[in-house]
Amino acid sequence: MRDEDFQELLGAVQEAVEHYEGRRHDLRTTVLPAVPQPMSAAAIRALRDRIGASQAVFAMALNVSTKTVQAWESGARVPDGGNLKLLRVGEAHPEAVFGSLCTPPSPAPSAAARPASRASTARAEKPRASGRRSRAAAA
Repeated sequence: MRDEDFQELLGAVQEAVEHYEGRRHDLRTTVLPAVPQPMSAAAIRALRDRIGASQAVFAMALNVSTKTVQAWESGARVPDGGNLKLLRVGEAHPEAVFGSLCTPPSPAPSAAARPASRASTARAEKPRASGRRSRAAAA
């Protein structure tokens, strides 16, 4: 190694030591968030039950497969990385992750409020535009 490269490296190490000891404040420090605690199969199931979603809908909200959610809930696999972080955020703030899945479903409209079905509405049959005659007219 060339002497000037060694001196540059030695200077950088000395700066790092000074920063570590608190004698230097002009260096940027980044504090990373802690790794989330593992989530048990029962905790994942409890979160899904609290939201009221099926495994398929829960999986779609997390952008994973239904098989992945099944494996998490059975304990065959454990979520890690981004999936674990997303589950922990969803546990603390379900509306942020699961959105409208967190709101209770609105009650079904009563029979009086529902629009009439097509079969139940009485309509007069329109005459046909073609030149064919109906059976009643032919008889």
